[in-house]
Amino acid sequence: MHAAIAPAGVLVDERRALYRLAGEIFTPDARLSDKLLDHPVVRYELGRALAGHDDDLTTDTLLDAARLDVRDAAGVAVVSDPAASDKLATALRIIAPAGSRPQVLTEADGDRFAAALALVAEAVRLFRRLAPEMSDDLLAHLTLFAVLKAETSGGVVSASTRYLPGLVLIDEPASAIEIAEALVHECSHLKFFDFAVTREFLDGERAERAEHFVNSWSKVMWPLEQTFAAWHAYTALAQFYRACGTQELGPVSLLPKAHDRAAEIGRWLLDHESDLHTDARWLLRALLGVPADHDETRAESGGAAAHDGAEPPRHLALVPGVRYARAASGRVVVTKATRPLDIFWLDADSSWVMSQLRVEGATIDCASLLAAATEDWRVTEGVAIRRLSAVLESLRQSFLIELIDDLSHCEQEQEQGSIT
Repeated sequence: MHAAIAPAGVLVDERRALYRLAGEIFTPDARLSDKLLDHPVVRYELGRALAGHDDDLTTDTLLDAARLDVRDAAGVAVVSDPAASDKLATALRIIAPAGSRPQVLTEADGDRFAAALALVAEAVRLFRRLAPEMSDDLLAHLTLFAVLKAETSGGVVSASTRYLPGLVLIDEPASAIEIAEALVHECSHLKFFDFAVTREFLDGERAERAEHFVNSWSKVMWPLEQTFAAWHAYTALAQFYRACGTQELGPVSLLPKAHDRAAEIGRWLLDHESDLHTDARWLLRALLGVPADHDETRAESGGAAAHDGAEPPRHLALVPGVRYARAASGRVVVTKATRPLDIFWLDADSSWVMSQLRVEGATIDCASLLAAATEDWRVTEGVAIRRLSAVLESLRQSFLIELIDDLSHCEQEQEQGSIT
């Protein structure tokens, strides 16, 4: 179901495009590799800058944040650095229960760490054996895995946080199946975090104002974002439970309860789906097996407005201060020079047009744009004219492009079937 919105590889690449754009804005002297762009602490620092909370972000800050030793466990990077508790202090503070100070188990703990590392590797192999497609889908979003010392964890079983996406923390494990369950649970959250920053899922301000959900098992009140994330995780856990078959589970496993909890949350979300955006509504209905609303579309933000009959200009250019990055999928993420930065993704046609405007200050004539669109879109000139006209008006209304010539200059050419 996830792949119908975006396969894991596409989603990860689009997320990197977003953070690469942030890096180009705040640390223009750095060329951030994919490995750096995936690092949870680097993403935390770039996220703070995007939100307007860090005016002094430097390349050295990002490089220092990423210096964290890890050990491989069947393809999963397990934090091993003796300084990890300091390096991951923000994450540990966020997930810490009241009165506790979680600490990371590292190579400095000798055999104890070695035993945990071996168990994590066993768990990853178990996950891949029991649910190969699910493991590929979810583990793609995991960058770092940290084990907490049992005597410091404060009862945390497993945790992740949207402030340091890509990081999973678990209590010191007793069995491989417990770790595998934690991977399903927390990597489902990581996937949701990536959906939230690249697709049409939630509007932050609207989600904060939306009604809260109170679950029946703990009576805890959850805001909309947490409710959707919990439903997504419980749905994945229910699927994993079916894949486990006769596999013996851990003593505090949530797997037997996952289906009922997912159903309870899902029913509530269906009653409140007007607070969700198009991709979130589609995923909710698809995973619940509820027929899609016939009026439901999964249009992306920045889509083309309806063409009002106005004639396109001869030339156009990016508005000063507009920056963008293009993912391999062709989708474009755009930001405007506001504080905090206004960031959004464009639909396919708008992304294509933006990619033709390669640098700020450059102009492009619409004759060339039309010729390229006709060829790239493999449509007739008339269809290309209609699509371009709608896209250009939408981008103009969004203050992303500026029209260089007065529209009246185009009347004669338009009558001849051209948009120049």
